[in-house]
Amino acid sequence: MSWIDEIMASTKEMESPRSFFYWSALATISAVVKDNVWLNRGGAFNLYPNIYVMLLAGSALKKGAPIALSKDIVRAVNNTKLIVGRSSIQGILAKLQRGQSEPGGKINAKAAGYVVASELSSSLVEDPAAFNCLTDLYDRHWNSGDWESLLKSEQFTIKNPILSMLVATNDPHLKEFVKEKDIYGGFFGRMFVIKEEKVSRLNSLVDELEFPPNPDKFVPYMKQIAALSGQFKNLSKSEPQGKLYDEWYMDFYGQVAKQKIEDPTGTIGRFGDSILKIAMLLSLSERPVLEITMSAMEESIHVCEKFMEGIRRSTINVKGKAQFADQKALIIGEMLSRSSTDGVRRISREQLLKKFWMHINSDELDIIMRSFDENKMIKPHNMGGVLVYEMTDQIANELTNYFAAKKKKIGES
Repeated sequence: MSWIDEIMASTKEMESPRSFFYWSALATISAVVKDNVWLNRGGAFNLYPNIYVMLLAGSALKKGAPIALSKDIVRAVNNTKLIVGRSSIQGILAKLQRGQSEPGGKINAKAAGYVVASELSSSLVEDPAAFNCLTDLYDRHWNSGDWESLLKSEQFTIKNPILSMLVATNDPHLKEFVKEKDIYGGFFGRMFVIKEEKVSRLNSLVDELEFPPNPDKFVPYMKQIAALSGQFKNLSKSEPQGKLYDEWYMDFYGQVAKQKIEDPTGTIGRFGDSILKIAMLLSLSERPVLEITMSAMEESIHVCEKFMEGIRRSTINVKGKAQFADQKALIIGEMLSRSSTDGVRRISREQLLKKFWMHINSDELDIIMRSFDENKMIKPHNMGGVLVYEMTDQIANELTNYFAAKKKKIGES
């Protein structure tokens, strides 16, 4: 059983969504290993396993418990500068620059920090530069050496800064606090957004928990991996985990190019590195050895593909319904290309989501298909318990003729 498995088993009675404990555990490992360990990326750069995690859910969806557990564990390990409470970006930078006392009278001079907040908007003072700085600090592989803050009021140099983050918020606060430039300017492309809409179970807490959360139980192993230092074993296509990653990478980015997928958040461009970061953290959860395991690589690919939907669902309302024009065109094109049976073209919801998973998430599809239904273009239908979408040949022919006439008109103009 891995360290994360133990976290999950020990919190199963809690109401908080299970994914929140899982990703909080990953962020905890990230915070304590800092930049002590890294993976060489083909000689181009060193990739460090620091991550930013955002738990996104309604205001009463029990986000606090997993965040508190992570904070208490990292505080007990005491090798990372914990940044809690209300802070400005200048305050965060100043704390990274200062030394910190450790047991035995030693001073920790490393510029490694862990931002932890149960509500992002109340913990970080609004500042146009805040997310720009956080975006830059995420990229430890490009920030070797000195990182300078040259404000008129305060000037200092931070050496080899590295930052991990675990924060929570809800949709209204996210929309109000995080501006469009931060969502589409790179910050969200570096964030693992974990969105949930319901608790994992109901528990009134009237009875004593069989497994009450106990941070002390999880500290010894974190101290063990905090002492690790050095480079992860290089990946190789001659070994199964390297071969799996290479095949996934070539297929994934080949599909991105083939389908001409555009991602304004920047998530897709960093997706390959994100999978490797999580694979490193999962491997360290399994054993204190600097080598990515096959099981960790498989799990990382699986969980990271799930998290991509969280990114899309969290940005769904930023630009309004006009943003669905491209997705609608994809769906119409797919319906027109399908063969007709009894005067109707059909595709199941599952098939549609699987084919266009990088373009459309389930929430977006619901909005789009309601619009098509209202306009009597595509109708939902239950076939033996499977939701399918149907377009009649009459509608298909009308659309085909419309697009042909429009193309001809453009050609004549």
